[in-house]
Amino acid sequence: MKVIGLTGGIASGKSTVANWFKEASIPVIDSDLVYKELSKPNEVLYNKIIDTFGKEILKSDLTINWPILSEKVFQNEADLEKLNQLTHPLIKHEIILKLQHFQSKSIKMVVVVVPLLFETDFVNLCNDTICVYVNRKTQIERLMKRDHIDFAFALKKINSQMPLEKKRDLADFVIDNFKEVTDSKNQFDQILKKLRSE
Repeated sequence: MKVIGLTGGIASGKSTVANWFKEASIPVIDSDLVYKELSKPNEVLYNKIIDTFGKEILKSDLTINWPILSEKVFQNEADLEKLNQLTHPLIKHEIILKLQHFQSKSIKMVVVVVPLLFETDFVNLCNDTICVYVNRKTQIERLMKRDHIDFAFALKKINSQMPLEKKRDLADFVIDNFKEVTDSKNQFDQILKKLRSE
């Protein structure tokens, strides 16, 4: 089974590309969704996160308030590192279980969406990697619009990750995603064709 690692920066368009894989009937495992699932009440990460960051990150229904937690960790590098060390091993373990499930069903190709693919050892799970790339100006504008945040906070979030230029250089394939959607889709189609023929 071929495992494709899909990465990029915040608001670079990973979800759009992941959806194209789904439309092509290729299973997609999204690490962010795995993270959210494992962080629901009674799940394995829930108490660990609350014990580390306090009950002030909870909403009135006792679920985690993600914007509050995000603001907290992105204002403090040590807190962000703490959260990553807490969550990454459990997320990786869950992803490996999901990959084993697909392998048992003789699936030929699976895509794993991981924002911190190159910053972590998630990359070791992958046969090929794709980076969804946008220039910095576009990335900041999209993130401010998507998350309803100001320029300074958008910059802080973007700067917490490896520069997109470096991810682009490390990846096996790159989708430049700051032109028309049809242009990005054409690039995707060409990459998928290559992946299927390998």
